[in-house]
Parts: sequence; structure tokens; C-alpha cells
Amino acid sequence: MKKRKLFILMTRFPGLDAQLLMGYLRFPYSHVSVGLEEDLKTYYSFVVKGFIVEDIVRYCKPGRDPFPCALYELEVPELVYNKVKATLSGFVERKSKLRYSFIGLFLSLIHIPTRWKGRYFCSQFVAEVLQKCKAAQLKKSSTLYFPKDLLRLKGMKLVYQGDLLKLSQNPPVLPAG
Repeated sequence: MKKRKLFILMTRFPGLDAQLLMGYLRFPYSHVSVGLEEDLKTYYSFVVKGFIVEDIVRYCKPGRDPFPCALYELEVPELVYNKVKATLSGFVERKSKLRYSFIGLFLSLIHIPTRWKGRYFCSQFVAEVLQKCKAAQLKKSSTLYFPKDLLRLKGMKLVYQGDLLKLSQNPPVLPAG
């Protein structure tokens, strides 16, 4: 059975809200996205503006402070990979109807699982996509997942840690499949 790779990108965004979240969670990254092996520069996630398709090159501008990041891979069967790809396409199609879940994030900080249709925060979104597509088994509600919790998923493998600019210039080399 052919295997494919999903990528989980953790980044440390600047800003007071990100700094507070990282301090509270005691974790060096405030944001997480999921990507497909076909394009190691495009990732999917939620930010304050809602659902986004992130092009990591966009964050790598001259004169801008470095964005620390960590890239993890998760090997999955091709069927699961295709489900994730279709699920992400569905989010792209519904983009205008999707919103960031400020209340969900706050409630998750106090361990209250809450779900609203079409509303997510970044790590909830990644956890839910992985669970719904059977790429990972969650030990708790996706609404209670933070970036550091994703590291505990079976099969997560660190493939890069450093500056996002360097990652954008030299993405991991994948074996021919």
C-alpha cells in the first residue's frame, strides 16, 4: 500500500496575543497549519481573519524578523491522504463562511470542549482534519487541542526546525513515490 505524507507546520508569530498564548501553554509555537506533500510551501489553517491558505513565502520578506518554526511529517496511506486533500478542498470552497473561534479558544484554555459550526482555531482545525480523515486518533476532543498536543500523535516525525525563510528556500527532500 502506497504511503503519502502530511505536514504539520508550527510557527511562532509575533504579537502580544501570540506571546501570551505561548507563555500560558509553555510552548514555543503559537500557530499550526497542515500541508500536503505536493506543495511544501502551501499550508491550511485558521487565523483571526478566518480560514486561510498560507503561502509560507509570504511571511519571508526582507527586513522582517525571522519566524521560528518546526515542520513535522505524518505518513499516512494514500486513501487517507486523498481524504485530507478533499477535506481541505472543501474548506477552500467554503472559505467565506468560515470564521475564527475566539470563544472556542478561550473555552479550550479552561478545558471546556465547545464546537460551533464553521468556527475553528488553528490547532482545533488541524486536529479535526486529522481525526475525521483517520490520519490520527485523538485522545480528547479536537476542540481541546493546542499545537503542543499534536506532537503526541502517533507517527509525528520532526523533519525541520529553524527559520521559516530557510525552510521556504530549502524544503525537505521527499523520496520519489
